[in-house]
Amino acid sequence: MAQLNYIVMSISELGLLRLMNLMSPTLPIGGFTYSQGVEKAIEIDWVSDFDTAQQWLNSQLLSGLIYTDLPILIRLYKSISLGDKDKAKEWSDILLACRETSELRQEEINRGRSLTKVIESIEKSAIKGWDEVTNTNHLAGYALICNLWQIPINELLLGYSWSWLENQISAIVKIIPLGQTQGQQLLHLLVKQVPEAIVKSKEVSLDEIGRSQPAFSIASSLHETQYTRIFRS
Repeated sequence: MAQLNYIVMSISELGLLRLMNLMSPTLPIGGFTYSQGVEKAIEIDWVSDFDTAQQWLNSQLLSGLIYTDLPILIRLYKSISLGDKDKAKEWSDILLACRETSELRQEEINRGRSLTKVIESIEKSAIKGWDEVTNTNHLAGYALICNLWQIPINELLLGYSWSWLENQISAIVKIIPLGQTQGQQLLHLLVKQVPEAIVKSKEVSLDEIGRSQPAFSIASSLHETQYTRIFRS
């Protein structure tokens, strides 16, 4: 199995602070407005309590992030570090193709555009020449700004995984509902799997990227016509 080569570097204190800012739920890219199908999964009782929520998120982490988001984020980071816009565009297209429903694709585009605006507001020259890529997905925006701020890829993967997990748990807490303390217990249990998930994502080959998640895709597609809903996906 082919493996990517990584430049190992440590993150600075400023870099760590900037990474926390990027992954904060207060970053105005609308992450908190999306449930990625879990709202429908709750309505049809696939997710109904602490245990089923843990099972659902564990499945998304092990089948989704490891085989789609994280390996593509790694490749976007590398392409941007090399200044290879064509390759970055290619990986952005692959990412959108892996978003199997119209809601998921639109979410990706919307968050990409929003993150591009945020980056433009704080690093005016960073987006120049890259907006065709960053406006299509938010992973490219993260990869671009973390290259600029010299945030290592491993820390970016950790931050992205944590942010995704926190957003999903926040949605579950609101909809089921679970108590805030149960939400923290859920986060405490699942976050332990993130480091191993990142290690595995670095070993994912090109042919393995984009593993299908039938339940996730069905929930997302059904959410598009859900009568009463809080979230946009």
